[in-house]
Amino acid sequence: MANYRTVLLFNSLTLVLVGLVTGCLSLFGSSSVKGLFLPPCSATYPGAGFFFLAFQMLFYCSVMVCAFTFGLLRIIQPERPANRFILYSALFAGCFLFNEVFRIHVHLGRAGFPKVTIVIFYAVLAIAYGLAFRRQIRSTPYALLLSGVGLLFVAFFAEALPLQNEIVSSLLEGIPKLLSGINIALYFWFLCQGLIVRSLNFSNKTSHPE
Repeated sequence: MANYRTVLLFNSLTLVLVGLVTGCLSLFGSSSVKGLFLPPCSATYPGAGFFFLAFQMLFYCSVMVCAFTFGLLRIIQPERPANRFILYSALFAGCFLFNEVFRIHVHLGRAGFPKVTIVIFYAVLAIAYGLAFRRQIRSTPYALLLSGVGLLFVAFFAEALPLQNEIVSSLLEGIPKLLSGINIALYFWFLCQGLIVRSLNFSNKTSHPE
C-alpha cells in the first residue's frame, strides 16, 4: 500500500526544487524562468525545458514500471485478472506520454480543434479507464491517482487563463502538471510493487505447500 509520508515528502521536495530553480534562473532573466515548463526547442538559456522534461520522464517511469510488472506477472501468475488492469494502465499512460512527446494536442489546436474538445477527450478517456477497472482501482491507493489526474486538469485549465504575466502563467500550469506526474508515478509504483509482492508470496505458497 501507499506510504503517504513518502508522497508528501516527494511533493514537498518538488515544490522546494521548483522554488530554488526558479529563484536561481530569475538571475538570468524572465525567459529562463518561463521556459522551465516549455518544450525545449533549443537550449538557448539555462534550464530550458527542465521541468517539462522531468514531467515526461515521470510518465516514462510509469509506463516502464507497468510494462515490466505486466511481463513479470504473466510469468508468475499468467491467469491473474490484475494482469489486464496493469496492461491497460501501461497503455493509458503510454497514450498520454505519446501526446506529450509528439505534442499532438498542439497540432490539433493549430488545425482548428478547440482546447475544450481536447480536454473533454482526455476526460472521457480517463472516465472510461476508471469505470472499466473501478473494482481494481478501489483496492489500490486511488487517492494518489485521483490527485494526479485532478492536478493534470488543473494544469489544462490554467493554461487557458488569459494572464498577461508569462512567468505566472507558466508556473500556474507547470507546477500542478509536475506534481501530477509525481503522484501518478508514485501510484503506479506502489500499485505494481504490491502486486509483485503478492504474486511472489502466492507462488511461494503453491510451490512449497506446508
